[in-house]
Amino acid sequence: MNIGNLIDVIPFYMNRICMTYAPHRNKGNLNQTQIKVLIAVGKNEGVSIIRLSEMLMIDSGALSRIIKKLCEKKMIKRVISEKDRRVSYLFIENEGKAVFEENINKIHKHIEKLFSVFNDEEKKEIYGALEILNKYSERIR
Repeated sequence: MNIGNLIDVIPFYMNRICMTYAPHRNKGNLNQTQIKVLIAVGKNEGVSIIRLSEMLMIDSGALSRIIKKLCEKKMIKRVISEKDRRVSYLFIENEGKAVFEENINKIHKHIEKLFSVFNDEEKKEIYGALEILNKYSERIR
């Protein structure tokens, strides 16, 4: 397999997984990007906005607008650092926890269904490959 095939395949499958939390199916009436941000905050409580921007590869201006909407909907809260007022940290609120749980469960079910065709050895190989990709992607950032 050449690198071009990987470049085509990886985003395609990531989008397929993301489609499990399409906007018309969630309690908070959030769009796909808002849900992606909510899930990232839920899985990384206290994450800084800068780090979240890097993790999700969303530019800071767009992310600020999404965060503002999620704060208005009481899904997340923004806490300004006492050490450096330019830095903010994000936490999930009670309203957001319900939407987070609903969507995480959908994603887990979808991934389980996706992986049901593989035997345990194949699952280990896929997981190992993803771990390696993740490790090296952190290094080249």
